[in-house]
Amino acid sequence: MLTAVPPAVPAQSPPPAAPAVRPNVVLIITDDLGFADIGPYGATDVRTPHLDRLAREGTRFTQFYANGVLCTPTRAGLITGRYQQRYGLEVPLGGPASGERGGLVPTGTSLPQLLRANGYTTALVGKWHLGYAPTMSPGAHGFDWFWGLKSGYHDYYQHTDGAGLPDLYENDTPIRAEGYSTDLIAQQAVAFVERERHRPFFIDVAFNAPHWPFQPPDHPSVARANGRLLSPSDSAAGTRADYVAMVERLDRGVGTILRALDRLALRERTIVIFTNDNGGEWLSNNGPFFNRKYTVWEGGIRVPTI
Repeated sequence: MLTAVPPAVPAQSPPPAAPAVRPNVVLIITDDLGFADIGPYGATDVRTPHLDRLAREGTRFTQFYANGVLCTPTRAGLITGRYQQRYGLEVPLGGPASGERGGLVPTGTSLPQLLRANGYTTALVGKWHLGYAPTMSPGAHGFDWFWGLKSGYHDYYQHTDGAGLPDLYENDTPIRAEGYSTDLIAQQAVAFVERERHRPFFIDVAFNAPHWPFQPPDHPSVARANGRLLSPSDSAAGTRADYVAMVERLDRGVGTILRALDRLALRERTIVIFTNDNGGEWLSNNGPFFNRKYTVWEGGIRVPTI
């Protein structure tokens, strides 16, 4: 008995693969924020609706650690992907007035450099604190554009460093700007996103808030003693209410960036990461963990990350 054999079905080529979409990356880093100073981590006296939204729509990490207890070391680790001890950057860098000549030496394999080599436009807006010389500036490490401060802290209104010297730059050019640092950083971040929205981008939004000096928004002032850290024993040392206002303005800056991503239809192809460089200062709430910045206790190294 013969069995009918069905005709052969011509082989079909698989459909061409869709080109891979490289996601944009917005990395938001705060400075000296306490673990429990935002809503997603239990804050009761601080309103952070935009970070609350980020946590609802994303992933809230509860055991995320900075790799150091101070800002220069943790930023060196972030940029290089290597332990900061390899570069001798275990304490904060000084400013030009102190004769500081150190900083992070470029290796050609930094985070922004690798992203730029793979088609990303890169930017740093906000705090650098890894060197003043052009050979150690953000541009030397692979950032196409930099706008912000090179020191460890500055006056939020005067934009001067701990020695009273001007401390605001676009790339390596000193500039002047009017306004509160937190607002200016958010505005410049949005301006970059708007310019680069048609190609993949990476932006490090490094807010200096809520690092001292504890200058609340909407109350222009000149930071006492060029913004040095005032302890509880100092007169007019700052209050928790001042600090809360700074954190809430920081949250508003995050909201400004998130709204820009929504407005430009970038939300679905942008990874947003929020974190902090180390534990908070004495006005911060690092609870339920012990101690604060400068220490390797949990309060000094466990940080909020979304």
